[in-house]
Amino acid sequence: MIILKQEIIKQKRLKYSDMKGDKVYLRILEKTDIHLTQKWINDSVISEIMGYLPVLSFENQLEWYDSIKNDKTRYVFAICRIDNDKHIGNVGLGNIDYINRHCMFNIFIATNDNRSGGMGSESTRLILNFAFERLNLNKVFLQTSERFLQANKMYLKLGFQIDGVLREHYYSNRSYENKLVYSILKREFYG
Repeated sequence: MIILKQEIIKQKRLKYSDMKGDKVYLRILEKTDIHLTQKWINDSVISEIMGYLPVLSFENQLEWYDSIKNDKTRYVFAICRIDNDKHIGNVGLGNIDYINRHCMFNIFIATNDNRSGGMGSESTRLILNFAFERLNLNKVFLQTSERFLQANKMYLKLGFQIDGVLREHYYSNRSYENKLVYSILKREFYG
């Protein structure tokens, strides 16, 4: 049975307490966040991490936001610090396949000072719990570049398995680089 995004939210209203860790909490991305997300995506470091060209206008970002609002195959959450409520990045699930029960994961934290101290790990655990409990998915997968050593270490520590390598899959800085494909199953996450 396919569950519509609006029905999930109506039935189980997202409570911040359900999406809260010790350091961060997740909340639905709001229209008021678009100015900040547009600034981030135009930062060359973040756009490279996310695989976008850093030339998005506010209108482009607003169109993207409008496209995700009612998309039943994507959720995007703001990652916020508990200590000051500051929005520090985004985490999301995309390409949600409710029949085969899997989706693609993505995350970015905007500044180096927020990339340490376990905020990325905690955000990832919170969104995985959402994927497996709220959406009843069986698998979450992702792609990342081999050179993102800190991210790769985090994924392995959280229980993701390497499914394979997409050789010379991404072109950046005049060279091709490999992408690693990871996944984690529901039973592995709760195991």
